[in-house]
Amino acid sequence: MYVAPKPSEMFSDAPNGTAVAERFEAYKAALDASHQRSASGSYRFIPEQGIVKTGQADQIAQRLDTITKGLSAEAATSMAGDLDALKTMLADLGKDWTTTNPNSSPGLVPYDLEEGAKLIVPRVTPLRNSLTRNNSGKGNAREFRRITGWTNSGTGGIADAMAFFDSQSVTNTFGGVTGLRRPNKITYASDTKTASYVEQGLSDSVTWKAQFAGQGFANIRQLSQTALLWASMGAEERALLYGRGAAGKGYAGAVSAPVISIASSATGGSVAAATYFVKVTARAGGGESVVSNEVNTGALSGSTNQFTVTVATEPNGALGYNLYVSTSTGTETFVQSFVGNTVTITTTPAGGGAAMPGADSTSNAQGYDGFLTVLADPAQSGYVKRVNAAITSDDPWQQAFLTLYGASIQPGGGANLDKRLADPDEIWVDGVIRKKLGDYLKGSATSSNYRIAFDQGPGGHIIGEVVNGIANQVTGKMVDLAVHPYMPLGASMVRSRTLPIPNTEIGNTSEVINVQDYMAYEWPEIQMTWDQSTYWFGTLVHYAPAWSGLLLGLS
Repeated sequence: MYVAPKPSEMFSDAPNGTAVAERFEAYKAALDASHQRSASGSYRFIPEQGIVKTGQADQIAQRLDTITKGLSAEAATSMAGDLDALKTMLADLGKDWTTTNPNSSPGLVPYDLEEGAKLIVPRVTPLRNSLTRNNSGKGNAREFRRITGWTNSGTGGIADAMAFFDSQSVTNTFGGVTGLRRPNKITYASDTKTASYVEQGLSDSVTWKAQFAGQGFANIRQLSQTALLWASMGAEERALLYGRGAAGKGYAGAVSAPVISIASSATGGSVAAATYFVKVTARAGGGESVVSNEVNTGALSGSTNQFTVTVATEPNGALGYNLYVSTSTGTETFVQSFVGNTVTITTTPAGGGAAMPGADSTSNAQGYDGFLTVLADPAQSGYVKRVNAAITSDDPWQQAFLTLYGASIQPGGGANLDKRLADPDEIWVDGVIRKKLGDYLKGSATSSNYRIAFDQGPGGHIIGEVVNGIANQVTGKMVDLAVHPYMPLGASMVRSRTLPIPNTEIGNTSEVINVQDYMAYEWPEIQMTWDQSTYWFGTLVHYAPAWSGLLLGLS
């Protein structure tokens, strides 16, 4: 059964309990005000425009203007007096409208969730909390140009150039005019990208019985509205992190199948005698790729066997893998997920898991590309590294810092020699990786780099170590490290939230662009339930992914 989020979870940025209570009351007031405006006719839903905030009198006036324009001159003259009298009655007419007019069944009752959603800053949606939401979207797609480099930026494959010149002898061409004595022109590199807007929404339903049974204890419909908004924001957080859209809409498209190999050994494990057939799928975008080629162990004998499956060709976009095994060809079932490009099976695989997927589900025809999808693409990301190894130091992140800055690039520029000077702001990992970083710190501890503090006061002792940041050895900046609740195992995103270059007109490296931000419908009561849905229409735009990077296969 769904349990409503606690106010402290909904407003996790509040400094104290008083602020939490004030924010919760403001949130409820915002929802109530939205309902009141909807019921009074102040909101209209127009398919081409979304929720339009307008009064009832404005609606009537617009209709009168339309009627007037459609009349002939003679008819308009004869009706002028009646029309003018009607316009003066608009204020009185507005008083007669009710909650069933103009929103009479079977019409919809739209209400705006944007104001309420802005008040909520839950712990489980850190990306959504940090991203700018721009509601300037129009049409069906967002087209934007990305400046990838210019002279002396060290980016975009453009060579550096000195500014020295002789004004008495230099000749250049500007706008088709030749022979001009002006300094040499700079050069730009850019690309243009089009991303289709996509729809998102969820629904919930409250039965009459549940609502009436809850009277005196809780307002079940209000709980439903809060739960639905909370669930919608959680769904968007997952989309922002690892959503993967269809290629035909300007997004990455499906992840291809991996190519695998296998090696077996008669010692070192307890796998029973048999021939084992194996296939693997790649995990990405919330789903799986089509299955790989099939390999088998050959006939194993005895009871001390083991075998290792290797993903010899890792497809772009793969965030991890699922293993399928059987003792007969073509009937493999799910055994386990694994991180990195190898997995060793030392005990007899248990059969009866999920069947192999019959089609790709890594991409969604109605989705867009999230951060991990873009940063796993070498053509867009500033750094992609499949570490495929256990953490023994902070070196994987230091290598990312080195590359994103361009510290190993000789000055001068040129093709594939970008010196971006990126100075990342944050690192996101899953909980396992953060724990292993702490374990590494303890395992390599000396008296100078690790300390256990024993609290002598009441409440017992405090012991342990948590890594809150990693020092960027290139720039000297301490980069915040945090756990993302939905980060795939073994993945770590190194993100630059802003560019290190002033006056680029790019305040954020990524931005949510919406045609219509969060809104909700209460559907007509055609049965003994109160039904409602959320809806929003837009996309996630990655203006400068080359200033961020991704590590995969950490264990």
